Amino acid sequence: MRYIADHDFHFHSTISPCCHDENQTPENILKCAKENGLKKICLTNHLWDENVKSPVEWHPKQRFSSISSVLPLPQDDEVEFLFGAEADMDYEYTVGVSEESLAKLDFIVIPTTHLHLAGHTVREKIQTPEEAAKYWVIRLEELLKKDLPWHKTGIAHLTCNHIMKGRAPEVIKLLDDKVLYNLFEKCSEKGVGIELNMKTLNLSQEEKAIVLRPYFIAKDCGCKFYLGSDSHKIEALKNSKENFEDIITSLDLKESDKFLIGK
Repeated sequence: MRYIADHDFHFHSTISPCCHDENQTPENILKCAKENGLKKICLTNHLWDENVKSPVEWHPKQRFSSISSVLPLPQDDEVEFLFGAEADMDYEYTVGVSEESLAKLDFIVIPTTHLHLAGHTVREKIQTPEEAAKYWVIRLEELLKKDLPWHKTGIAHLTCNHIMKGRAPEVIKLLDDKVLYNLFEKCSEKGVGIELNMKTLNLSQEEKAIVLRPYFIAKDCGCKFYLGSDSHKIEALKNSKENFEDIITSLDLKESDKFLIGK
């Protein structure tokens, strides 16, 4: 059975400091999810837990006390609305969420590819695709060493533009197949979800092949996938369903490939 685009497990509201759309409220997000025929959604505002030490100064709106101010989330008979977070990993490979906060979250997404945040996720600005490819691998390796509740954890946007602005395809092409197989075999063993949110609709066939290669390898390793729009604007949320369907078609995904939170 074809993979059904019935969820979105990664998007932001105005609580996230990078979300500037005043219409991106939980109420409007829920309404949009219903219009898109989604059955389960998860709010994942940026988090750096105030109870986790870091050499980095993170935005005060990223504290757990801040992101939990949205509770209780609006609910609907047709759509289950979960409370999650997008927790970063600093340049010392510390993940910004405490065990206490983890227990209160339905789901957590962790990006290993925020390579644009010099002084936060990497010590210094990355200068070359080769350097970006090195840290792409290192940061994913380090994350997979953590003791996390993998059954409710996702790895966010592995092929996003944050890898290296305007040069992400160059970086992805440098990732060795054997290295990717090794990493995704570990992901499969742990049962962590792999996020699908890359924009494929307007890509050429050559560009699409570059972007999709890591996901084909992840699929070959038995990884499970979830959909995440990473929306910061209500219009992007409304338009996400078409892109989800294109990703599903491109990867030939079945319902058996779906990551189910908590399963």
